[in-house]
Amino acid sequence: MNLYNQLKKETSNWVRFELGLDKLEGIEYFKEMHYRAKSIFNFLFNDSDTIWLIASVSNCKNCKGTDLPKIKRFLRNKKLTYSLKCKTVPFEYDEENTEMETIQYTLKVNKKDMRLDYLIKAIGNKDFTRKPVINGNLSFVNETKGILFHMYDDRGCDVFSLKKDILLPLYHKFRKWILDYNRIEIDRAFEEGLFNCYETTEEKEMRLKTNEIKIKETEFKLNQVNTCHITHALEIPNEFVQACSDEIGLTGFTVAVRDRSSNSTILNATKTEALALIDYQTELMSLYSKKYKGSYKGWSAEMAF
Repeated sequence: MNLYNQLKKETSNWVRFELGLDKLEGIEYFKEMHYRAKSIFNFLFNDSDTIWLIASVSNCKNCKGTDLPKIKRFLRNKKLTYSLKCKTVPFEYDEENTEMETIQYTLKVNKKDMRLDYLIKAIGNKDFTRKPVINGNLSFVNETKGILFHMYDDRGCDVFSLKKDILLPLYHKFRKWILDYNRIEIDRAFEEGLFNCYETTEEKEMRLKTNEIKIKETEFKLNQVNTCHITHALEIPNEFVQACSDEIGLTGFTVAVRDRSSNSTILNATKTEALALIDYQTELMSLYSKKYKGSYKGWSAEMAF
């Protein structure tokens, strides 16, 4: 459908959310992932909305067949599959790859037609030996509101729209769940948060060099499991401490006061994540420090598992 293709190519008006959290393990990990995905979906889709379910399965052209996504099991009314449409489109990961193709299935549904809990579990289990599981990718287009929802796996989901204003309530409602790795880019798209904060070329080079040195000092191997409790220290003037703490509190970091003097306060911002992602974390913290007229004092890490 044309709307799906338009939304899929949209690069400006989008939000990426983190679903699975590194700090959680086992059943708690999947419970949080499921809760977040379902909450975002329910916020975007109403019972009266016209919804298109779009399943894409990659296939080798020379193969004798492909594993179908088995859409019927995601529906309460199985007869809806009589209206299922199928077509072949260019390979979604590389249109120049002539050896592969994508089989795309589309079906018009209502929200009440779907087994939402089962469907989210199937997508979230894609990279695990758990059932149910789905083969390929599943997206949902809200034709009524002009929104594309794509949960790619247990880690996260993307939401696209042709109009920024449509996504603004979503951005505000679930701001804490935005993937911090993309937070600066998303803030700038909505002109909020860190949208007007930048670091100089010299500041960036110094920050990356410092990270490289500190990683070597930890002796943690980034090519192995390197999930850590990473704590950043920010020194903020007392008059801006509350505002700074409140804003960082809208991210995936936990904020706590470490030390307080007559003029400034040291805030600790902590997140459990792979140490390999330290560069984006330090960029965030250095920009928050700059926004609130303070200074970034560095980070420390200890292995989580």
